[in-house]
Amino acid sequence: MDSEQTASGDSSPLPDCPRCGKPVAFSAATGPYTGSVSPCGCSVPPDLLADLWD
Repeated sequence: MDSEQTASGDSSPLPDCPRCGKPVAFSAATGPYTGSVSPCGCSVPPDLLADLWD
């Protein structure tokens, strides 16, 4: 996880969404090939969800 700076200048301890780059607070696998992240709401396959929290 990179410690990039947010728009306010603070570094975020949260991982970045692999789709849009915004910080991810929650992730959920909704099926064997589907998942989503919040608060951005991007669709992310479950194999990428595991990489967020490494």
